Amino acid sequence: MKKQLIGIVDTGVNPWHSHVRGEVQGCRLYVNHAGQICEDDDFSDPVGHGTAIAGVLRQALPEADLFVVRVFDDGLTTYPSLLARGILRAAAAGCDVINLSCSVPPGPGVGLVADACASAQQAGSILVAAGQPGPAGPIPASLPGVFAVVAAEEFADGQVEMAADEASPCRAKGLPRELDGFPRGLNLGGDSLACARVSAHLACRL
Repeated sequence: MKKQLIGIVDTGVNPWHSHVRGEVQGCRLYVNHAGQICEDDDFSDPVGHGTAIAGVLRQALPEADLFVVRVFDDGLTTYPSLLARGILRAAAAGCDVINLSCSVPPGPGVGLVADACASAQQAGSILVAAGQPGPAGPIPASLPGVFAVVAAEEFADGQVEMAADEASPCRAKGLPRELDGFPRGLNLGGDSLACARVSAHLACRL
């Protein structure tokens, strides 16, 4: 039986973190000085955001493999073209669910992201993105067929509320896992962590 492969398009992942240890594959996408999109195998995480996402997914899916696509530089900058390529890269790797705890505002370049999402869905990937859906909402959470997610701080860790329709978001707790010696409320949080919980929920239902 094929193991599940969960995609994480984000800031990278630290595979040696205590919450993540296990099979982690991936790559980094970046724009070189000539404006070309390039790929290498450095999916290290300079800020910890993608690692927190991976920790939530690993807790719920200990037997799944993770495929990381780093699309942010050290200054947390990315572009719609990189996000789009990251989605396509995760789909090409065969990811069953692709977690997109990142977004770009509506504007130039979002057509690339929309086309990438449509292609990934046609390839069989389930896409889950952070943010409120709607015409003025972030991309890709506002795109057709993408599960949009917002944080519900009153929820318990394992509690997930799926959207009733595409105009409504899914909801889950927006905090990372407990980490010894670090107050949970001071750690990363918000829609992006809730997104990981919904990704895990959907993967468990496959």
